[in-house]
Amino acid sequence: MRRLTILVALIMIASPVRAQILKVPAGGLRHDPAVLVGASIGLFNLQDIYDGSTQTAWVFSQTAEFAGSLEFALSPGSAFGVSASYAHVPLLYVDTIQAAQGLSNGCCDAHVNVYTMNAQFSIGGGGAPGFHQLIVLNAGVIAFEKFTADRGGQQLAPTRNIDPRIGIGYGFGYGFANRSEVFLVQEYGVALHESTGLSGGDRRQYQQQTTRLGIRYGLGGR
Repeated sequence: MRRLTILVALIMIASPVRAQILKVPAGGLRHDPAVLVGASIGLFNLQDIYDGSTQTAWVFSQTAEFAGSLEFALSPGSAFGVSASYAHVPLLYVDTIQAAQGLSNGCCDAHVNVYTMNAQFSIGGGGAPGFHQLIVLNAGVIAFEKFTADRGGQQLAPTRNIDPRIGIGYGFGYGFANRSEVFLVQEYGVALHESTGLSGGDRRQYQQQTTRLGIRYGLGGR
């Protein structure tokens, strides 16, 4: 009888000890991602530009933009990294000197490759499932390359143009339990065109607006 009593007591002591060893605290296996990778597609709008170095005006149309980002998490809900985008933009390319003289070849339909490359800081999310606000701040450059006439494929001046820009975006995201989120962001950017060939009254500042739909995914752990 005494042995049975001792055996029962040992079982009662061992049960809570075993439970404590096997029990995992809530969130104990959850790690915040160390890296966030994003991809998006957007509707790209760019304000008209007058280029003094070539005496031409660029009247842009809307088009699709493709963008990506790579960010390192600073804390739950904030990250810092880089972003880049590409758009093949249709435009009306106007030689202002020939157009002023009434020449028929003063204008032509064309396309140009437009890139942005930025340092980026984002706030929002934090890995929790559900809806959240998203704020994106970035600063870098916008580049124009390969102005090409639609008819005949003639290369137009300039070969390349790079301007500084800053941007801010605001929107909403929805986080999933598997570290991914979808987002919708409206970004507003401002760039400053080069002053070569411009007079004091000519506008250098121009605006860019993009509505982006995309996805971000968290990698690694910290």
